[in-house]
Amino acid sequence: MVALFVLLTFVLIITIDLIVTKVREKKISVFEETTIEAATHTIFTKESIYVPQGFYYSKGHTWLNISNDGRLKLGIDDFLNKVLKPGKINVLVPEGSKIKRGEPLFEIFTNHSSVKIYSPVNGVISSLNKSVIERPALIRDNPYSQNWLAEIDPVDIKELLPSFKIGKEVVNWMKEEVNRFKDLLAHLTPKPSLVGVTLYDGGNIVEGVARLLDDKSIDRFEEEFLKITSVEE
Repeated sequence: MVALFVLLTFVLIITIDLIVTKVREKKISVFEETTIEAATHTIFTKESIYVPQGFYYSKGHTWLNISNDGRLKLGIDDFLNKVLKPGKINVLVPEGSKIKRGEPLFEIFTNHSSVKIYSPVNGVISSLNKSVIERPALIRDNPYSQNWLAEIDPVDIKELLPSFKIGKEVVNWMKEEVNRFKDLLAHLTPKPSLVGVTLYDGGNIVEGVARLLDDKSIDRFEEEFLKITSVEE
């Protein structure tokens, strides 16, 4: 009797182990992606976005560093960096060309989709940071300082300065942008697992979440967060 009990216990343990193994191996599909893959990515919150001081920030999520001679360097901010985790970068305006506020400067790819980065100023493209454009991983590591994308000789920059954010107001604005982005994601997808943990409870967002969105959703993100009008706001 005791031997039979031991044998049944041994069989039960083996059965449970097999079931657990199968569950662990099972992948859950989310829009042809897996939550297992998404869960391995870093998450970000409004508190974890890097916002260094000394830069001007545009509503299109680019930063501007203005030198004493009036020339400026332009790059993308950390909010956009974390949303996209940039892949290939296409230059839309070559060196020496004029650019108007609201016109696209670059196209950044994230998997199958892409977004355009718009100029917040009028001017001439004096140079492009080709080393960074050819190595987007530099931006993913730190989107600021030496990892700028374009250098621009601006026109009438003083008239446009009030449309940019600087100092402490940038932090509050960035927090508002993260909250606004969460609201957008909540409307784009019914599955909180797509963007990480407990989205509907004010949770976090997976870095590179843009690669999990379809083209229509990417277009809406670009329209609501990146586009800049040609006139001062």
